[in-house]
Amino acid sequence: MDQIYGAGLASYPAGVLLRASVYSTNLRAAISLVCADDEMPYGVLSVNLPDAALADDEILVSADWNLPQDLKAALLATGKFVPTGRWNQVGMGRGEVWRILDADLLSQIAAARVVASRGRPARRMAAIA
Repeated sequence: MDQIYGAGLASYPAGVLLRASVYSTNLRAAISLVCADDEMPYGVLSVNLPDAALADDEILVSADWNLPQDLKAALLATGKFVPTGRWNQVGMGRGEVWRILDADLLSQIAAARVVASRGRPARRMAAIA
């Protein structure tokens, strides 16, 4: 059973569900949100900036123009994430770096990395003459 987050908030009264995956380009953690009532896409919590320095258990959280602050605060209050105190420029705003603490989310991300890496072509070393 999925846990609903942010129910009753002005940003989305029915709340949202978290979906963990990875970005195909670099296999970094990706967190998206779907509507709790119909599972339609609501938004993304994370953004992928390839040049941002992130650990495997960290995400770059989208700037406040992308998600309502009350929803982001509700997600932080779950204890599944903790801010690291680091920031990166995201478009016209700043994105905060959060560490993922939730074992279930980390497990889903690890599984998604395995599946995604299987579909990636292996790099081959060129023979040197």
